[in-house]
Amino acid sequence: MKRYAALALACALFVPAHALAWGARGHTMINLLAAQSFPTEMPAFTRTVSAIEEIATLGPEEDRLKGAGGSWDADNDPGHYLNLGDDGTIDGVSLQALPESMSAYAIALEAAHTTPWRAGYLPYSIIDGFEQLREDFAYWRVDVYGARHAGDAGLRARFAEDEALRETLTLRDLGVWGHFVGDACQPLHVTVHFNGWGNYPNPRGYTEAHIHSRFESDFVDRFITADIVRTHVPLSTQPLPAHLLSQSEIAAMVAAYLEGTSSAVAPLYDLENEHGFDGGSPAAVDFTVHQLARGVAELRDLSDLAWLDSLYAPVGYPANSVQDIVNGRVPLSASLLGTV
Repeated sequence: MKRYAALALACALFVPAHALAWGARGHTMINLLAAQSFPTEMPAFTRTVSAIEEIATLGPEEDRLKGAGGSWDADNDPGHYLNLGDDGTIDGVSLQALPESMSAYAIALEAAHTTPWRAGYLPYSIIDGFEQLREDFAYWRVDVYGARHAGDAGLRARFAEDEALRETLTLRDLGVWGHFVGDACQPLHVTVHFNGWGNYPNPRGYTEAHIHSRFESDFVDRFITADIVRTHVPLSTQPLPAHLLSQSEIAAMVAAYLEGTSSAVAPLYDLENEHGFDGGSPAAVDFTVHQLARGVAELRDLSDLAWLDSLYAPVGYPANSVQDIVNGRVPLSASLLGTV
């Protein structure tokens, strides 16, 4: 635990000052606690000490990269947030009926005279990351099977080499994706009121001050620890998938998660009105711990779901389901690796 604490502190010290989201400490904390709580059904390579350290270290990665260049920032920064209105929509696009893809989302927003680069596309950062992680796990399943069951020694070696590479890629993809799952439990990342209430009806007199970084970085750094958050992480209640989850099924889970975060926007501003974030009131600490714990549970559960659902995923070209391959219904060949 001392090693993990040192890791979290190092990440907090060396992330650039312009980085947003939960701040380095919050993102490291979410990734760390999620990885530490992965169920034993997940592959052993995701649960080693070194794997947990890598996943935790990558928590702030997408904020470290901010400032990489004008094109990179313009294309990627909107993937960290969603300007959800008080009516529960993104400029009329319902969170409960998200379009099937980013391109369809863009078309729907254009009808409302905006774009994903203005409204944000955080749900798709999470959906895309889930699908990518699921495919990582799918190829790994086939690699493990092929390295042990291919009839030719050379082919077994090819599968074994790909298995090692896939483990490296999977940990990287999981750690980076965890950043966006973490963004989505920060209430100021899922609202039009992202840094002060703004030019909207304000009957409760919520602050117009820029409170974003003061809440997610300054407050978390001063008053929140991983040990406190760990004790508040809810148990998993997710069902086992019996088929390859569709994009709409994944989107519904992501939407429910985002709705839960959205419901915390007004309570956050209430706490700000009460100066709860100034001195670390018990109510403000409890509120923040609850949000971080939700992020930990979501990353843990979605990662596990990606692993379980990978059994039904297609791999190779032409595509075959992992289930058919590992049950011996598909001949083992290099084409299953999707490479030449």
